[in-house]
Amino acid sequence: MAINKMTLFCLAGLLAASQAVNAEDNLKFTGTILPPTCDVDAASAEQTVNLGEFTPRDFSTVGTTTAATKFQIKLKDCGNGATGSKVWFSGTGDNDDPTLLALSDTGTGNTMATGIGVQILNKDQQPVSINNTDATVNPVQAGDNTLDFYLRYKSTKSAVTAGNATAVMYFDLTYQ
Repeated sequence: MAINKMTLFCLAGLLAASQAVNAEDNLKFTGTILPPTCDVDAASAEQTVNLGEFTPRDFSTVGTTTAATKFQIKLKDCGNGATGSKVWFSGTGDNDDPTLLALSDTGTGNTMATGIGVQILNKDQQPVSINNTDATVNPVQAGDNTLDFYLRYKSTKSAVTAGNATAVMYFDLTYQ
């Protein structure tokens, strides 16, 4: 009887070992090594763009704009795998025109201007809506690249009032 129990124990051990070998035969690992993209230059990550000084008289009707002021996002060390970049801008949209960036109270203690928002323009000075992730691809090449954009004030009401006209926006990048 002791032999039968021992034989049964050995057969059970062989069966378990056989199943462990089969499990190892089915084990797969997958992954992807992505090509290097680009780094955002530190000076581009946080910048202040001065749009100038204007009076309420400079905004004669709804939709009046100021001259555009250029700003740049500099990308450095782009790898050979990066062929394009999409940039989209986010922030609080203006209540009267949600395609514009709303002015924000930056805690300066000054009265805030009313009746205007900040319009973002692409390199061709065509409007870019705030909070729109459907961005145009900007071509990039290996090495350093500069992406040009513009900002300007645009009136959203027939009456613009004087005051602080500061706004805050963020940008996000994706690469192709």
